[in-house]
Amino acid sequence: MKIPATLLMIGLALFTARPALASEYAVGDVLRPLELQNQFETKQTLDSNNKLLIFTRSMAGSKIARTALDGVNAEAMQGIGLIYIADISGMPSLIARLVAIPKMKDFSFPVALDREGQPTKLFPVAEDTAALINLQQLKITQIRYFDDADSLKQALQNSGLSLPASK
Repeated sequence: MKIPATLLMIGLALFTARPALASEYAVGDVLRPLELQNQFETKQTLDSNNKLLIFTRSMAGSKIARTALDGVNAEAMQGIGLIYIADISGMPSLIARLVAIPKMKDFSFPVALDREGQPTKLFPVAEDTAALINLQQLKITQIRYFDDADSLKQALQNSGLSLPASK
């Protein structure tokens, strides 16, 4: 008995199929503590002390976050439990190493960098936005997406972040 090639391919696909991918984090989920390095090669930790997380995965999202945080320093961020994490795994490593990360060293604030994409693969994000995630003991209580810096800046101010006066 001869098995048609298409049937054979379908059978192989069923036996070698990967399990369904887990979906991204949602309100009510608990994040795992995470340790990454920032643009200065200093350890940044996402843990139960964090109450707010800005997360970006795209150039557009990082520009929104960068503009909203312009002039903010690490102490101000720490004061309200804010951490900014950027997934830069989609960026070619040569570009990241020679151009992007050196440019990030001019920022007034730290950016924890996910260079592999694995640690933040389930973090919620909408295309070309910056996500602002409220946390309570690493449990997600709210997720908001911002497609403009002014709105994100206002949300951060409402959360208690002291921002420098506009230029």
